[in-house]
Parts: sequence; structure tokens; C-alpha cells
Amino acid sequence: MYGIVIVEDEELERQALRTILTENIDGIRILGEARTGTEAVALIDSCEIDLMLVDINIPNLNGLEVIRHLRDRHADTKVIITTAYDYFETTRTAIQLKVDEYLLKPIRTQALVTTIQSCIGQLGAGRQCRELVGRIADLVEQDGYQEGVTLVRRHIEWICTQRGHVPRDLILDFAGALVALARDKGLRLPDALTQQIGQLRTMPLDAQTGYQALGTFLGVVDLLFDVTGERFGYSSNTVKKVLNYIERNLTKRITLEDAAEYANISPSYLSRMFKKTLNVNFISYLTTRRIELAKETLIGTERPITAISQELSYSDVNYFCKSFKKEVGVSPTEYRRQSRLAQGAPPPREAALATG
Repeated sequence: MYGIVIVEDEELERQALRTILTENIDGIRILGEARTGTEAVALIDSCEIDLMLVDINIPNLNGLEVIRHLRDRHADTKVIITTAYDYFETTRTAIQLKVDEYLLKPIRTQALVTTIQSCIGQLGAGRQCRELVGRIADLVEQDGYQEGVTLVRRHIEWICTQRGHVPRDLILDFAGALVALARDKGLRLPDALTQQIGQLRTMPLDAQTGYQALGTFLGVVDLLFDVTGERFGYSSNTVKKVLNYIERNLTKRITLEDAAEYANISPSYLSRMFKKTLNVNFISYLTTRRIELAKETLIGTERPITAISQELSYSDVNYFCKSFKKEVGVSPTEYRRQSRLAQGAPPPREAALATG
């Protein structure tokens, strides 16, 4: 439920706005209405406001002064200006105050509804991002590296399925929140990682390039968890160290020798340690984790199976399909179809299923 405040001095205008909002938009609650700037300030000081509709020409502090007061206290509140005047100075000040939308009166109902729904969508994504980063912060304290990587991977995949300019905003918001978490913990980002984060502003964002962006985010995650590992004394836990190495390199060609070199032990010793600790050999564990990731991707995206196999470093899609069927019992195509049916979702597009 998102809390909305209406700031409008005209009684009929307030009634019209209230009616449009309550009759056309779900998931909102009118926290209050203000006829003057001072009434609006009182609401700002007493409520957690998600979205505010503000007329500019109101008595006792104008709309821009109200927004300036709001920004001092609630930087994330969405603001929509409603005004009959399209003055350049007003628009410039509104931009400086990071106003989200600017609607000229008379306002069409559909335009208002669409604008508010867009703002609510952004608010929802912002909440999701904050909750996710909060969960990652908890996992850092619990040394839950693998779950942290999984959450980040799923979030990046979801972002890359969004349309329009939204993915850019979502990815930058997520990057900003993770960097803020690292700084809160007194960590300094390496220059190379800082540069990669800066490149997110211009990097193409789609299902094909998402893995490149994912690598940047996992760099921040590694930074967060490496410190925790040292604090918990896990640096001596070789198996856990290797499992984390596998988790962040699932999409790369890694071998037992690579992992052993990373852990600074011999391949034969790592092989025995894996078997003794996990009752499975290195290759079987790696294959199982890759197939688990493939299952998530098949359910959560429309990416062709050929692309999924390449992203998981399978050079031969037929071999990938064979490995998948051996692990899961059905082909990737059948698994995607059955999963969609179980969720009540439309069947996958046949054109997207290149093989399997």
C-alpha cells in the first residue's frame, strides 16, 4: 500500500483528484490533503509519504517551497507537479528538486492514472531493491555467500527482462545500494571495479549482455563476503572457499586444476577432499550446480536453450541437453513446458526454443 498526499488549494480540484485516484488505482491510500503550504509541511513532518501531488500556486508557501521541504526529509518520495502554468523558471527549479513528473491542467484522467502507476512501479522496484540489499547485508553477517550470489543473479536476470528505460534505472539503483553497503562496512572498491560500475551507465542491458553486468555485481559481492570470511576465520576452510569459487564462476570454463590452484592445494588433494566432505566428485558437483542454474533460467526467462548452454560454458548444446536430461529426467524444452504449466503461465514460445 502506497501513501499519497494531495496538495491543492481548490476544493473541486482536490475532490476530482481524490476520486480519480481512489476509483482507478489499486494499492494506494490517501494519507491526507492540504489546502496550503503550511498544511502540506505539517503532513510531510508527520507522515511517511510515498507520492505527493503538488499544485504550484498555493497560499502560505508555494508548491516549490513545499517540495524543497519534502526533499530535506524524504528524498525518495515521488513528486508530481500539477499546475496551469508552464513557466521556464518553475520547470528548471522542479528539475533541480528532482520532481518526477510535471502535469499541466486541465489534467486528463488517463494521463494522471498512467503517471501515478508509473511512479508506483518505480517505488515498488525501489522497495524490492532495498529489501534485497538488506537481505544481502544479513547474509554477509551469516557468511551466506552462495545464497547471496543466487539472489544477485536472479535480480539481474529480472532487470534484464524489463522494458524501456527502466532497466537502466533499476541496475544503477541496485549498484548504488550495493556500493553504499560496502562503504557502510568501511570497504574501499578497487579502481577496476569502480570503473566497471561506471560503465553500467552506458552498457547495453538485455538478456545477452546481462551476464557482463552480473560480473560487475558479483565483484561487489565478493568484496563484501571476503571480509566476512576473514572475520569468521573461514579462510582455512578450503572446501567452502572452493564452493564459493565455483559459485561465482558457474558461467566460466573452470576445472579441478583451476579450483585447486585458487585454493593453493593440489588437484588430487582437492578431489579427495571433495569426495570426503560432500560425497560427490568435483565434476559432478559443478555439473549439478550448472544444471540448477539452467533450470532457474529456463523458468524465469525466455532465453533460447542454445544461449543458455553457451552462457553456462557448454560448447555443444546437444551435450548440454544430454547432461540436463541425465540430471533432471526430462529435456530442457520439456522442463520449461512443464514448469510453465505448473505455474499456470502461457506455454513457452516455440520460436524461442531453438533445441532441446
